[in-house]
Amino acid sequence: MTYSYKVPKNEENQCLDIQKRVKEVYCQHGCIGYEVFKSDNEYWLEINKFKNREHYEKVEKSVGSDPEIEILWEEFCRIIEKDKIVTVKYEKIL
Repeated sequence: MTYSYKVPKNEENQCLDIQKRVKEVYCQHGCIGYEVFKSDNEYWLEINKFKNREHYEKVEKSVGSDPEIEILWEEFCRIIEKDKIVTVKYEKIL
């Protein structure tokens, strides 16, 4: 699963702190990989890894019921424009 979004330069540290906490939540619920990359033009790329689609759905359901993720989502949405997040689901084929 990938997400791409723009983070204003003056909000990078706060966004990074949020992402560290989000990573903890996802990994506690079974996500097997959580990486965030930054480009020169303020765009960030987040990659979440799961064993397969079934594992992804199980983890997402579990994360969705964690009250901490709601708080983090609200903090995150104060920084970025949530309607401009690009989400892509990939399945490993090789």
